Amino acid sequence: MPSTQAAGGRGARTRWHEGSHEGCVERFYSRGVHGKTDIHRGYLNFGLWEDGVEDYVEAAENLVARLGRRAGLGSGSRLLDVGCGFGTQDVYLQRTFGPLEIDGLDVTWGHVERARRRAEQEGVADRVRFHHGSATQLPFADATFSHIIGIEGPVHFQTRRNFFDEALRVLRPEGVMALADYALARPPRNAVERGVFHVARALWRAPAANVCSVDEYRDQLIAAGFRDVSVESIRDLTFPGYYQEQQRPEFQREMERLQGRLLARVGRVINVTANWVYRMGVIDYLLVRAQKPG
Repeated sequence: MPSTQAAGGRGARTRWHEGSHEGCVERFYSRGVHGKTDIHRGYLNFGLWEDGVEDYVEAAENLVARLGRRAGLGSGSRLLDVGCGFGTQDVYLQRTFGPLEIDGLDVTWGHVERARRRAEQEGVADRVRFHHGSATQLPFADATFSHIIGIEGPVHFQTRRNFFDEALRVLRPEGVMALADYALARPPRNAVERGVFHVARALWRAPAANVCSVDEYRDQLIAAGFRDVSVESIRDLTFPGYYQEQQRPEFQREMERLQGRLLARVGRVINVTANWVYRMGVIDYLLVRAQKPG
C-alpha cells in the first residue's frame, strides 16, 4: 500500500508521506502545471500516429478513441480513469461515447485542480469528477465500475501489479479494463543499453518492479484474476510521432515559457533518452484489454 495520509474525503487533497513514491511522481509531473498555457489542449499521451494523422491533438484523441473502443465504452458505462492528467481525455470520452459516469484519479494535485476547472468550463462536471489519490489504494467501493482505463499511467504505479489487484476489486463482474502502457520488447543486451535504459526509467519515475516483458505483463494480469487478456503492440505508431512533435521549435519555446528554460531542457533530456531506448528496440508500447470474470 502507498504511504499516504488522507486529508479527508475523495474530493480532498492526499498528503503523501515524505520520501514516498507517490510524492516523487507528483513532484515530477507538477513541473509547470500551474502555467497559464493550455498546450496541446491538456493532452499528455504519446498519441496514435496512424496514416494521415499529422497533428498532435488529433493523434492524442486517436489514441483515446482507440482505447475507448477497445474497452467497449457506451452510453451508461461507469468509468474509472486512472492517471487522468488534466482531464481532457475524460471530456473527450464523455462526448464521444457518452453519456457516461466518469471518475478520474491522479497522483498530481495540480492535475486534479485543472481537470476540475476543465469539467466546469466544458459543462460536464455533473458527470465527470476528479480525485487526488493513488491507483494502488483506490478510494472506491468494491464493484463500483463497469470499465477502467489507464493511459500511460500504470508504469508509474508502485507497483503495477498492486494496481491490478485494486482494479479487479473495484470492477463489476464482467467489467473491462483497457490500458495503454509500456513493457520490454527485449532485455538490454549490453552495458550501454542497460545504462541508457536505467537512466530513462529513473528519469521517468518508473519503479524497477514494473519492468517486465510482454509475456510477463500478460501473466501478471492473469495472476491477478483477469481473463480474456489481449495485448497489442503499437510502438511504431507512438514513439516516432511523439518525439518529432517534441522537437518542434514552436513546442520547445512554449515549454520554456511554461516551465522555464532549465526545466524545459530537463524535459528534452528525458525525451531524447526515451527515444534512444525506443530506437534500440528495448521498449514496447501496448494496448491491453482484460476482463473481470462474471
